[in-house]
Amino acid sequence: MLSVASVRSASGAANYFAKDDFKDNYYTADGSAEQSEWGGAGPETLGLDGEVSKQAFEEILSGTLPSGEGVAQVENRRNGVDLTFSAPKSVSLMAFVAGDKRVLAANMAAVQKTMAWVEKNLAEGRKDVEGRKVPVQTGNLVYALFQHDTSRALDPQAHVHAVVANLTRMPDGKWQALHADKIWSSNTTIGAIYHAYLRAGIEKLGYQVDLKGKHGTFEISGVPKAVIDAFSQRREAILEKAAELGIVSAKGRDGVTTNTRDPKLNVDDRDGLLKGWIDKAAALGFDGKSLLASAEARAGQSTADSRLERGFRAVSDAIASARDLVGGFLRAHDPLVDSGLARVTQSPATARSQLAVASAVRILSEREAAFNVHLLVKTALDLGLKGVTIETVEHRVGQLVENRQLIPGVARAGDKGVSMVTTQEALRTEESILKAVEDGAGRAAPIVQAADAPARLQAAADRPLNAGQLAAATLILSSEDRTVTVQGVAGAGKSTMLQAVGRVAASEGREILGLAFQNKMVADLAEGAGINSQTIASFVLANERFVTERDTPRFEAAQAKFAGAMIVVDETSMVSSDDMLKLHRITEALGVDKLVLVGDRQQLSSIDAGKSFAMIQAAGGTMARMDYNIRQENNPKLLTVSALANIGKAGEAMKVLGDSVHETASPPETAADMWLALAADEREATAVFASGRESRAIINQRIQDGLAAEGTVRGQGIHLTVYERVNHTREELRYASTYQPGQTLDVGRGGAQDVGLEKGRYDVTRVMPNGKVELSDGRRKIRFDPQRLSPTEKRDRLELTEKKDLHIREGDRIRWTANDKPRDLHNAALARVLSVDANGVTVETANQQHLTLDLGDPMLSRLDLAYALNMHMAQGITTDKAITVMDSHERNLSNQRLFNVGVTRVRDELTMVVDNREKLERQLDLNPGNKTSALETVGRLDIDGKKASAPPVKFDPGPIDGLNMADHPDILVDLPPIPDGPIAPASAAAKATDLKAPPDLKPDKGDLLPPLPERSLGLDL
Repeated sequence: MLSVASVRSASGAANYFAKDDFKDNYYTADGSAEQSEWGGAGPETLGLDGEVSKQAFEEILSGTLPSGEGVAQVENRRNGVDLTFSAPKSVSLMAFVAGDKRVLAANMAAVQKTMAWVEKNLAEGRKDVEGRKVPVQTGNLVYALFQHDTSRALDPQAHVHAVVANLTRMPDGKWQALHADKIWSSNTTIGAIYHAYLRAGIEKLGYQVDLKGKHGTFEISGVPKAVIDAFSQRREAILEKAAELGIVSAKGRDGVTTNTRDPKLNVDDRDGLLKGWIDKAAALGFDGKSLLASAEARAGQSTADSRLERGFRAVSDAIASARDLVGGFLRAHDPLVDSGLARVTQSPATARSQLAVASAVRILSEREAAFNVHLLVKTALDLGLKGVTIETVEHRVGQLVENRQLIPGVARAGDKGVSMVTTQEALRTEESILKAVEDGAGRAAPIVQAADAPARLQAAADRPLNAGQLAAATLILSSEDRTVTVQGVAGAGKSTMLQAVGRVAASEGREILGLAFQNKMVADLAEGAGINSQTIASFVLANERFVTERDTPRFEAAQAKFAGAMIVVDETSMVSSDDMLKLHRITEALGVDKLVLVGDRQQLSSIDAGKSFAMIQAAGGTMARMDYNIRQENNPKLLTVSALANIGKAGEAMKVLGDSVHETASPPETAADMWLALAADEREATAVFASGRESRAIINQRIQDGLAAEGTVRGQGIHLTVYERVNHTREELRYASTYQPGQTLDVGRGGAQDVGLEKGRYDVTRVMPNGKVELSDGRRKIRFDPQRLSPTEKRDRLELTEKKDLHIREGDRIRWTANDKPRDLHNAALARVLSVDANGVTVETANQQHLTLDLGDPMLSRLDLAYALNMHMAQGITTDKAITVMDSHERNLSNQRLFNVGVTRVRDELTMVVDNREKLERQLDLNPGNKTSALETVGRLDIDGKKASAPPVKFDPGPIDGLNMADHPDILVDLPPIPDGPIAPASAAAKATDLKAPPDLKPDKGDLLPPLPERSLGLDL
């Protein structure tokens, strides 16, 4: 495990680490008295060598060089970074209980090699370039290594502190402050490299290892779990204290860890401490001696002197390699690994490295069109394949770049070598989308002439359309291009606009079909716009065959149905590049006249790779804009917040919110208590949004407990076993380390033919050391090899889930987590529990139908509480009031897109609950939450860098809580094309515009929601 922390005090760090008496440690790797050493290229230049003295260490951390020169002596100077490398508990037990000092040497060697990689790849300084501080790679660090052997609870815990000073030598020879951002942001990559080195070192010593989880962590085989748990007192103490305080979140436990951290206890009798460890292990039936002897015997075989033994091992190794080779050829071909003669002549380590990198590419490319090389390396190492190290992985990545299977991105300032890569497939997909858009130009017949459209649209609309709505609707009906894009900010009244378009198109005899990412959005599109709708997935599944199948009766029937039709895609920002290409190909094949793409590129993007909606806009596709926020027009404060959020100024938006932002140590718990303090009618009008799953679960549980205590939810209820999807990619399912006993594997329609699994639900009962997974279908045990799953086949529907106990009572608000179309139950739709009895559970569904589910009904295992919703579920809804939770510890979820969704759902009142306001503001400004594009990565299309055009008038909502927002330099209404991330401040001529509506128009209520549970809310992830 790796943890990273700031060094707050030079003298404090020197007193803790560079002590004159090393009583904290029993012995080190070589049993010598030297428990510290200088590391990095910097100490050699500075003349620092050998053991680390307290005085020299404190001076270096303070920024004083041995020459007496001071570096970066400024107020609030950071002293350094402490990277703590902790060996797995089983390694510590073999070192201190079984007495195998070799594992300590392996641990120190792993740290040294890892830090050498950190120095080479992550060490940076900064220089001034045209008034900006630009990172420059330096390739040198000054750090000291300290070996420790105990945890704070005095359990055996081998760990090494690598304390990196805030110093680096620039290319011009000048010493200055270290720019450590890459070290902080690459902490998981550093941890993966350390685990890979340590794992290889431990295996070289003759031990066998068991992988633990998906990130390359491991334990030594043969060390019982009960013994590991018994020597993990610190962790048990943290869990116990967290339970006492009612804290269940990982972030909350981190706080307990910090707040209960005592200085390490001084132990004068270290011999007694060691004896206590040995005696405690013996009482548990473990001394490690036989395990050590077996390991030494295996290690000794590799160094035996006998020619006969060497020959015997060579034959054995050849047979084992041949067996692996034959097994490899029996598996499906992998296009990212060598084949033929090159594959036959590979060493096992080379072959596994190729497999690891190939899998890493597929894991990352499922979610992103391009990715960082360091993340690619980390992902490959996380798979934990034997013999795979950072060197072998980097070598293979270099080969793939050289032979153009990976395409390097354009170099950025300060880069040395390739930092971003994309794939040929991602490039082809994006190129094909833009070509399809271009090919459709001028290929559609106008439904209504532009001159006639406004009057007909106003007549068809239930309420007057504003200028933006009217312009968008007119373009859709009159354009001669097949693909038409409508970019509309949140709250712009897109549903009302589409309703008018649909009515006019229908009056002209046109077939209209709506598509959306998910069933809840489908229902909302059908209700809000009156358009018959279905999911994108179901439409593609039914019609993708017709792209190539043209001479069949089914094709002719489909073509007759869709020829001249209009297809409207809602919330298009959430459509992946793969689906976007399929939609264009299907519409072309079936003769669809119009493909209308509606959405907001500033809100949430697709789960899978690509940002096709933004890409089409950036490439100059036919587009109308709807920039007026009707939803919040009567609330100047929220109107300003949303306008700032829309241009990536989330930090400033939070400042405008002022006292509406509440800072607390436990945001989920506080948010739940705020909601519970509301009157019943206020609760119905107030939604609760959480940035992540964990916060949502805490809020749901706390609200349910509070409602039960006050009697709002009643009765004993029922405990259900429900299934929650495990977040993984298809490629990760090809590795046994992804599976855990107790999980469930659901195999969808058609089965998984590669591994002989039929459609159904299987319990994971065991993960075998040979890489196979044992399943049970309730009647028999089945073993399958996940590696036999095709790396390219995507038609088998595999889903890994975890079981969870869910207690529901009469009155509880729930949501479905799967679909049951015959009963009109949709994923993420809400319902309320009316009663629970011996006959089953009776609910009121989203369409106000009463339905009783028998106790064995499958849908009783596919539900969850719904008092709080993820921000991902919120896109597309409207609520009067909201309590929104964001946590700075959730770094990936602290981004501008989630913030944008959270602040734009609300008409009247928004309350934000955060853990650290200043830190969250800073993270939001730095993290736009953008997806990647292959074309953008290679420099062929500018998507995120587009600048805003000058608006015609100024913005003046009046003073807001003492802040005068008039003439704010960045708030823009007319933003073609909208940038995905922060933009440079606009010029004086481009200052913010008037957000007021025309005086004769009323607010659009077309997409407002009635009280829960009559209408469901949002998307489940």
